[in-house]
Amino acid sequence: MPQEKVSRSTEKTAASLPTASGVLCRLAAEHAAQAGIRIAPLLRKADLPLSLTNDESLRVTSKSQIVFLDLVANALQDPLLGFHLARDMDMRELAPLYYLMASSSKLGDALDNAARYSAVVNEAVRVSVARSAATFSIDYEYVGIERHLDRHQIVFWITYTLRAARALTNRALTPTYVGFVHQSEADNSEMERYFECPLKFGVPRDRISFDPQITELHFLTEDLFLNRFMVAYCNHASVQRARSENPIRTRVENAIVPRLSEGTASVGAVASDLGLSIRTLSRKLAAEGLTFSTILDELRFDLALQYLRNYELSISQIAWLLGYTEISSFVHAFQRWAGKSPTDARRSIRHS
Repeated sequence: MPQEKVSRSTEKTAASLPTASGVLCRLAAEHAAQAGIRIAPLLRKADLPLSLTNDESLRVTSKSQIVFLDLVANALQDPLLGFHLARDMDMRELAPLYYLMASSSKLGDALDNAARYSAVVNEAVRVSVARSAATFSIDYEYVGIERHLDRHQIVFWITYTLRAARALTNRALTPTYVGFVHQSEADNSEMERYFECPLKFGVPRDRISFDPQITELHFLTEDLFLNRFMVAYCNHASVQRARSENPIRTRVENAIVPRLSEGTASVGAVASDLGLSIRTLSRKLAAEGLTFSTILDELRFDLALQYLRNYELSISQIAWLLGYTEISSFVHAFQRWAGKSPTDARRSIRHS
């Protein structure tokens, strides 16, 4: 029987990965320590230094932060860890982004600044704003790292955005839309009560939207001189920490994920999403020794292993989420990847 493949997502070196300030790691570590959980083993598993908890100057790879948040969430049995951290933290912990936002004149300016300088806090999260007559949206795109690896970090970002908007305007703002790319594995009623709107999962992009009129709400914390200083500080930090270009494999994977359950994850559709012709995309992949079909195959395997850990998902549901129209096609593919059936793999996971 062939050996189960090692997940392809572990192959990148730390030097090639985007970094983060480590605030979320420190918050999660403190939260776990208060619950009596030993932090050192979790830090080691995530390839993080033991000094991280008491050295705020240390940056971490965004991938290690994602891994650590998952480990802490599992140890705490808290599938809403990212939400709880953002809801309960002192918002000033996210300096300098918090002070940049708080010193702005109005909410639209604050969110524009947060989008422009988000890399200072986390290079893996590219934030953008979009305005129209009908809505104001904040989108979150992962750069240089596979989006499907994450749950808690993105929930933290969107929750923090809403909490900051409410606190700085002193208004009980309600989003018109909140969506996450990942599939939900939890009871999200607590989050829905906080957001005061339905939450969408398995959608094409991570997004929170509001009535466009909120952008004109002014801040009592406006400080022109502090804002000038923070803009200059963040601009300098951004130049010093310029993002590396999003690797083509990661861009392809991030484009594939929202299309899987729709059954539209074809090379033509993904190339169009990336603004490339099929020929150009194939050439770029070939230059790295890759093909679209290989990326699709290995991504499906990564996601299958994730979904099998969610025991509320049936095998047929997992097959649908991965873009298979027939369960038998998924079972045969998984047998090829892992040397065992999905049911046997789930049984092994349950008893590991």
